[in-house]
Amino acid sequence: MAHPNDTENFYAREGSSQAEDVINYVQAILSRSTAECSAIPENIRDIPGIEKLSSLLFGIRHMTNALSKGDLDCSCSEKGYVIGSLKSLQADLRHMTWQARCIARGDYQHRVNFLGDFSTAFNTMAEELDKSVTKLTSLSTEYKEMSNRDALTGLLNRRAFTNQALDALQEHAERCSQAVIIMVDLDYFKKINDTWGHACGDEVLRQTARLLLSRLREEDICCRYGGEEFILLLPHTDIQRGVCVAEQLRQNFIESCIVYDGHSVPVTASFGVNGVSLDNPQKCLNSVFDKAVKRADKYLYAAKRGGRNKVVSNERAFSSPTAVRRPTQSEPSSDVAPRPGGQEIGV
Repeated sequence: MAHPNDTENFYAREGSSQAEDVINYVQAILSRSTAECSAIPENIRDIPGIEKLSSLLFGIRHMTNALSKGDLDCSCSEKGYVIGSLKSLQADLRHMTWQARCIARGDYQHRVNFLGDFSTAFNTMAEELDKSVTKLTSLSTEYKEMSNRDALTGLLNRRAFTNQALDALQEHAERCSQAVIIMVDLDYFKKINDTWGHACGDEVLRQTARLLLSRLREEDICCRYGGEEFILLLPHTDIQRGVCVAEQLRQNFIESCIVYDGHSVPVTASFGVNGVSLDNPQKCLNSVFDKAVKRADKYLYAAKRGGRNKVVSNERAFSSPTAVRRPTQSEPSSDVAPRPGGQEIGV
């Protein structure tokens, strides 16, 4: 609306016609500062519709000025084609602003179909951001997985094993479940390196990892603990079953044939088996786990001192090097269940 109380007004030019004054007044509203044209000149004030025209022009001026400054909250009570177009533009910009905020929060699925070239540019930006974030997420997952794996064998490294083992134990702690830790150490590994070279030793470690994974269940966790030493966690497994699994693995090592550079390389391993008691959920799980690992390691070295190629638990040997024969396909063992794909699972 015009402001008749303003002191500085637009005045009609002397000698001009009424029509010229109307045109000059409209031009003044659209081009000059507000104070210079806020009041309708006296000689055109009585023209029918001039008040409505003045109000509409000031509404257009107000909306245009607000949009040019990025103010998307301005309001205008005037109606008409131009005002309607400005309000439509305002609504589109509001919607695009909301969608931009969604993208800023990580939702890259928003697209717009208004504002012509602006829409094309916005959608292109959203699509490229989506691709970039998807690629970065994939790379992040890949690098995280790589950081959790031993580069030579592909097994979990010690840090990742500890984290996964604690998660698995925590999941079963409230059920007072049992679990078993098996420490595995290849016998006379230095002799293999000295005799056949470190490349042969690396191949033995890779094939050891494949053997262990092929004989374990999906829920079992396997790790290269360091050097030629490996550690396994068998959730919801009692000590007797754990000893059986270790003995089967020991026998598998004896029966496996590792060929390197045309030579057969004999490999045996020693095992330390210890149960993890989860009968008291109030105990510190980290402390329980650490003590269980140390005790399994103690049993492993007892197997080493006892002549190697043994399974030891509770500081006594459960098997000798000739103890258990591997069942044939026609004699399925009660301790071995088939894994999908023809693999075996120690239970």
